[in-house]
Amino acid sequence: AAQRERVIHFVALPLIVAVATTLVGGRALDRLSPAAAARVNATLLVAVLIAAVPTFWVLAVSGLAHLGLQSSLSGWAMHVLPEQPIVSAVVGSAAVGIAMIGCVRVASVLATHRRLRCTERCDFRIVETSGVFAYTLPGPAGTIAISRGLRQHLDDAEFDVVLAHEYSHAHHRHDRFLLLALVVDAAVPLMRPATRQLRFHLERWADEDAVRATRVDRRLAARTIAKVALASTPAPAVMGIATHGVAARAGALVNPPAPAGAARRVLTGTAVAVTVVLSFTQLHHTIGFTFHAM
Repeated sequence: AAQRERVIHFVALPLIVAVATTLVGGRALDRLSPAAAARVNATLLVAVLIAAVPTFWVLAVSGLAHLGLQSSLSGWAMHVLPEQPIVSAVVGSAAVGIAMIGCVRVASVLATHRRLRCTERCDFRIVETSGVFAYTLPGPAGTIAISRGLRQHLDDAEFDVVLAHEYSHAHHRHDRFLLLALVVDAAVPLMRPATRQLRFHLERWADEDAVRATRVDRRLAARTIAKVALASTPAPAVMGIATHGVAARAGALVNPPAPAGAARRVLTGTAVAVTVVLSFTQLHHTIGFTFHAM
């Protein structure tokens, strides 16, 4: 009983509640301003990442010990999982798989980001191709690439919306948020709904900036987003106007959601605070258990 209590205390409570709060709270952010929603969502994802990854690795090491691969490296974590062969084998094997595959996937994400990252200053370039795309490359240069095919596909007002949208991505360094989303996707696959929400909030942020910068009718901006999306193929590793929730974004431009009231803002702040506290509690448990066991 004491062992089960220790396992539940170590694994279940802080991490599971933090994950649940982040997943459930994602939809509640839609009534915040897109910029605030993106920042809150990113904070929640960082908190879960900090809590989850060390826990997966401790569980993975314990799983290896229960699978018979005991050594000075894995023996100390033996008692994280209960002395129930089937349960420990299933949980341990799953943790090993998540931890190892997560490492490979995160390394791939970082390699792709490094390959695409642009540091040479070049605000805007037309790519001579008949393909239809518009995106902002990651990196401090804020390079925007728009294809000749897309330029010919749009009138001047529509093109201004696209350009303003991409400038918003570049100015606010949305590539950093996207990198966080991709890393969380790779390391904690369960959080994919929350990372999709983060991408959606980033695109809504750029949509609203584009409307303010160009002062176009909101319906024209919504039609432009839909028009570009129908003609292009989005790339997952870069920010672009044709990605992530196009129909919902167009709807939000035409019928903006009512601003969040004071009660919702307080509730959101409380959820963020609770998630951050739980995250560091989980990290504290992980570090404390590791040093105690070793």
